[in-house]
Amino acid sequence: MGTEVVNILTMAKVIQTAVAPVFLITGIAATLGVLSNRLARITDRARTLERKLKISSDEEFNRSLATELRALLKRARCIHIAFSFSVLSATLVSAVVMLLFMANIQAINLGTAIAGCFMVAMLLLILAFIALLGEVFLATRSMRRGMIFADIDLGE
Repeated sequence: MGTEVVNILTMAKVIQTAVAPVFLITGIAATLGVLSNRLARITDRARTLERKLKISSDEEFNRSLATELRALLKRARCIHIAFSFSVLSATLVSAVVMLLFMANIQAINLGTAIAGCFMVAMLLLILAFIALLGEVFLATRSMRRGMIFADIDLGE
């Protein structure tokens, strides 16, 4: 077999190996979409509350609005952390794909670097999911306390 055929077969194997990380990047992108939507909803709710806070003169009502705004800020921080960790994870997974190709093209052993990047990427993804879980806990706690729907007439 000629070296050109061997190189093509080797490159085909590298591409096959790179497919799994590419699917992981797709999953992380979907997670980023979820995080973006959650942050947009938090931001919209905070803007609504800030408008109400500016026009209201009822001190008790303003205190409840301020409490909810603080809860929204905590939730936004969790989403920001999750978003940051997710982006860093996707960046490292992309580096894994790049290193796979570089190792093949340059015929150098980058196994340790590839494994390190992948492990750190997985750690960051785990931390992102933990931050998302924290935000969900904060959201449900706020709902249980009646802060989110306090100003909505439920028709009862």
